[in-house]
Amino acid sequence: MDLAFAKGARASQAPEDRVIFPLGVACRDILEEILFAVSEGFGRLALRSSRTLYECVIFARYISLHPTKTADYLGTFHKQWATVLRNMPSAETHMPDAHKIVSTQVPAYAAGEYIDLDWSDKSTFKMAEEAGFPSAFHSLAFNYASAFVHPSAVFIIRHMSPGASDDIIEISAKPQDEEAEFALKISHDLILNAMALRLKYAPSQLLQQGLAECKNDFVKIWGYPPHV
Repeated sequence: MDLAFAKGARASQAPEDRVIFPLGVACRDILEEILFAVSEGFGRLALRSSRTLYECVIFARYISLHPTKTADYLGTFHKQWATVLRNMPSAETHMPDAHKIVSTQVPAYAAGEYIDLDWSDKSTFKMAEEAGFPSAFHSLAFNYASAFVHPSAVFIIRHMSPGASDDIIEISAKPQDEEAEFALKISHDLILNAMALRLKYAPSQLLQQGLAECKNDFVKIWGYPPHV
C-alpha cells in the first residue's frame, strides 16, 4: 500500500490522475481509519467508512475510463460550497469572500436556483457496473453500508439486543463483530482494486509483485478472489 500511495509516490502526467491519485491516497487513509475503528470495537463506524472508500474507488475507476469527466468532477467544488452557503442567513455578510467567489462560479447559486451536484450522467451503481464491480458487491458496500451512514431503521435495530428478560431490550450492548467483518471484507477488496489502478498510472514491478501476493493472501483469508 505504501508503494502505491506513500513514500514519495506522485501523480503521473495524465490529466485525470490529478483526481485519481488523490482518491487513491484517500483510500489508504480511510483503510487506516477502518482498521483503527475495528481494533477498538467500532464495527459500525468502520462500515460507514467503507462506503466512502467504495465511492473513492468507483469514482477513480470511472474517471480512468472517462478522463474527460475530470473537469466535471472538480467542478463540483464550488457547487458543494454553494449548497452550504445557500441556507446560511446573510452569507454575503458573514462570509463575503466565499459568497462572492461562489456566486461567480455557480450562477444557479447567485440566482437562487436549484444546484445540480451531479458530475456524471450515471448513478454510482451504473458507474460501478461499468468499472467491473458485480451488483452483489454494490449491494453490500453501498446499499447495506448506507443503512449505517443514515439513521435508518436498520441502523437503530442493529443497536438493539435481547436483555436478561423478555421485557428488556438493551441498546449498544452487543459486540459489533458482524459489521466489523463486513467492513473488513469490503475495504480489503477495495484497497487491492485501488492499488491495481495505481499500476496503470505508475507501473512498478515491485508493486505488481506485492499486489499479486496480497491477492493470494485475500483468497486465503476470505475464501474467494478480490474484485480486481
